[in-house]
Amino acid sequence: MLAPDPGAIALAFFGLFGFIFLITQYFQVVRGYDPLQAGVATLPFAVVTGAMSPVAIGVMKRIGTKIVVAGGLVLMSAGFVVAAGVGVDSAYWGKIIVSMTLMAAGLALTSGPATDAIMGAVLPGKAGAGSAVNDTTRELGGTLGVAVVGSVLASLYGAHVLRTLTSLGAPAAAAAAAQKSVVAGLTVAAHLPPALHGLAAQAARQAFVDGLSAGSLVAAAGTAVAAVAALAFLPARAKQPPPGGTPAPVQTGIGGQGRSLPGIVAR
Repeated sequence: MLAPDPGAIALAFFGLFGFIFLITQYFQVVRGYDPLQAGVATLPFAVVTGAMSPVAIGVMKRIGTKIVVAGGLVLMSAGFVVAAGVGVDSAYWGKIIVSMTLMAAGLALTSGPATDAIMGAVLPGKAGAGSAVNDTTRELGGTLGVAVVGSVLASLYGAHVLRTLTSLGAPAAAAAAAQKSVVAGLTVAAHLPPALHGLAAQAARQAFVDGLSAGSLVAAAGTAVAAVAALAFLPARAKQPPPGGTPAPVQTGIGGQGRSLPGIVAR
């Protein structure tokens, strides 16, 4: 079981990476953005996180780690819930930008203080190990987020698009091919008779958005669980390394002659 600090980071990145995996497809496939436009559309993540990170550390020093980390995870959950209400034609400067802003602000409040707690709890000589744990939890959480949230999207998209295309009278082979991905769905729709083309394309887009909504709710549940765990188990303030944690210097060289190198323990 993950400790509270790494666990908070892992679940924050679980939700974030899972959502980014979905929203980039939404921008490019559902909304028709080119890669540059999609990249620009996700800039609020970087801008808000960068602006809020110094604020998060300042607030943490005033009120403690527990409240800041838990509050950040709650903000992320709120952002995912807002994202679950995004539709095929939702305005960018509406639910989309609001959801990304909440997620990014929540990530800043979570990541910095939790990282500080991890690094503050290890001896100076173990700083590399603490940093490795911090990085590993981010990568693990992000990887699981893409896998789990992406699987939720794929499951719902496939079932919805198959049902809808079948009800429209599309051939069974075409409906089955459309299940593979939203890109496949739009490609199949383009080859259907003109009377079905528009309806089939809209069905594929709507099925993807339904999957995005479900995936966003899964991400919201993950960060909500992390918020509860942070309130229950995270120390009010980051622990400090125990005194006397720096190893005594040892002599190097032949016969013990030579310079003293602090931080190296004789074996």
